[in-house]
Amino acid sequence: MGRKVRILGLLLGTAACQQGAEQAEPPATAAESTPAAPAPGSPEAKIEEALSAAPAEIAGGAAIMDWPATEGGEMTELRAGGNGWTCFPNSPAAVTAAVDDPMCLDETWLAFANAWMTRTEPQIAKVGFGYMMQGDAGSSATDPFAMSETADNQWVRSGPHMMVVVPDPKALEGLPTTPESGGPWVMWAGTPWAHIMAPVPVQR
Repeated sequence: MGRKVRILGLLLGTAACQQGAEQAEPPATAAESTPAAPAPGSPEAKIEEALSAAPAEIAGGAAIMDWPATEGGEMTELRAGGNGWTCFPNSPAAVTAAVDDPMCLDETWLAFANAWMTRTEPQIAKVGFGYMMQGDAGSSATDPFAMSETADNQWVRSGPHMMVVVPDPKALEGLPTTPESGGPWVMWAGTPWAHIMAPVPVQR
């Protein structure tokens, strides 16, 4: 509709010039040229959050699910997908830009995450991948179920990263288990939920 109005304005301006009257079209203001941001907490805002979790080639075709409104509730589909990936907006605990933590998971990683949430040993048949391109709010490097930092649970806050899960976590033995090296490392080493955390450089 906006394009049609602009075209109509140009046509009317041309007609006026032909009649000897010249009128300049007023320049568009910033408010008119910049789309309004979706309201925080709205489905549109949550979709934007979820899309920021992975490269556009992945997020663009992914299903987007919202977290349950209440503990123990059902997730809500915000958008259907078709490429086997599922993206989530910020978790309910992430309430400021400093702790944005949206994520995108492939089918294998989603099954791994479900096993973690139900505290059941994961049954992984193939390598799986997940993305958290906004980083995370923090978690223990050693305890899969720690909810807050303690003096001995090696709490880490990761920047943009990719997560990799493999069928046999024993294959990860001998790899670094802390992020200090700056490269890939194993989180929750020695547990059934061991997986690789691989930093991803942010393209500017």
